[in-house]
This record gives sequence, C-alpha cells and structure tokens, in this order.
Amino acid sequence: MDVSDRAIAAIVTGVAGAVGILLVRWVLHRAFDRYARRAESRRTPDEVARLRTRLTVLQRVIVAFLVTILAWSVLEIFPATEELARTLLASSAVLALLVGFAFSVPLGNLGAGILLGLTQPVRLGDRITVGDVTGTAEEITLIHTVLRTDDDRRIFVPNTNMISSVVVNRSMQDPRRVVTVKLPIALRVSVERARVVVLEAAEGAEAAEPLELIVLLGDVGERTAWLTLTAYAPHDAAVDRLAGELRERALTALAREELLPA
Repeated sequence: MDVSDRAIAAIVTGVAGAVGILLVRWVLHRAFDRYARRAESRRTPDEVARLRTRLTVLQRVIVAFLVTILAWSVLEIFPATEELARTLLASSAVLALLVGFAFSVPLGNLGAGILLGLTQPVRLGDRITVGDVTGTAEEITLIHTVLRTDDDRRIFVPNTNMISSVVVNRSMQDPRRVVTVKLPIALRVSVERARVVVLEAAEGAEAAEPLELIVLLGDVGERTAWLTLTAYAPHDAAVDRLAGELRERALTALAREELLPA
C-alpha cells in the first residue's frame, strides 16, 4: 500500500469513526435523557440532579474513550506511527500514559472531571460559590465546569479548581437566595418602630413566592444606626433587582415616617 492509499484509508477510517462516535453520542444522550425523565416520577429532585450529573459525565467519558481508540486506529495505518501504536498498546506504557494524561496539569482537569462525576459535590443546577464567583452549575464537562452568574455571564472554572478549592454549595440544604440590604435610621427613633416599618414595606415586594424577612440592628455610629434587612428568596430570583426594590421600598417608608437620619 503506497502513501496515497494509506492517506485515503486514514481519511475513510477517520470519517467513519467520527460518524460512529457522533451516532453513539446521540444514542447515549437520548437513552440517558429518557432514563432520567422516567426517574423523575420515582425519585426526589435531589436524586434526579445527582443522576443527571452522573449520566452526563459517563457519556463524556465513553465518547473520550472512543476518540482515543479512533486516534490509535488512524496511527496504525502509517508505517511511521504503526510501530509506536503497537508498542504502546502492547505494553504497560498505555496505563502510564492514560494516568499521566488524566492527572497531569493542566490535563488533570480530565481526572478532576471524572472525580466530580463520581463524588458529586456539585450537581447540575446547583448554585455554588468558587472563590469570588457565584453562579448556577449549567454544565460539567471533562475539562471545566460552566457557571451562569446572576448577570447572565458564563464562567468557565477548570475542574482542577473545583477539586482543589473550597466550593460552597448553596443548594444542598437550602436552595433559596439570600438578599441583604443595609438601611440607615436616626439614633433618636425607636428601633422596633423602624423594624416594623421596614418589614411592612418589604412584604409588598414582587416575588414569585412569599419572602422570609429578618430585620436586625447592625452597626451604630455617632448619629446613625444601621438596620440589616435579610430576605430569603426563591432560587431563581433576580437578586440585584430584588435588592434594589427592597432598598427603595424600605427607604421610602422610613422617609415617610421620618425615621431616617437628618
């Protein structure tokens, strides 16, 4: 077989393999999605989130394994790379290569992605904080985790950071969003009266569900005291908009009752 024949064989093998991998990926996606939908009627939302995360990572591992096999098949077509491919496949160098590929830096993201799928400190749909970034886990690939922030940005966090850094999962126990607003009041006024005014004003805020509201006395200065209004909102609430509305309503009510500092 001459060079042109080998090149044609490599192209045919690559195209056929790529089509086969895409077909397998499509079948796995349909099968896993159907299985997860059936599980929704028998499991809790928490269990369904865990299942979807595990199936997504499993699908990516299978596709990555098939891509590796295809690459080796193409290597065996050319004499220059055939001996190398056979040597790697016939020796323990394959295992060493895979381990080094999975856990070296920056390719250690691959091993970290598999660990995320197995241990699941983060599931699809969870609201988490990694470092100074807070968002909803939208996708967990073998390389990175995609977070959607409150201002609709997409943050790509390397999976090694997800494993080695402190990750705060805000959805495991209480999926609600916490909104905090600081409000000034005059020292001469009744704190209890100001608390009642703030609560009544905040209860009228637009929200999909009733808000759980807490008003506590915070810092106290020479002329001003500060109330801290904390609202627990649904997990899909627009935090910035809700905070602005709460602040506006509370300040308007405090001004009407002449409770603000002079």
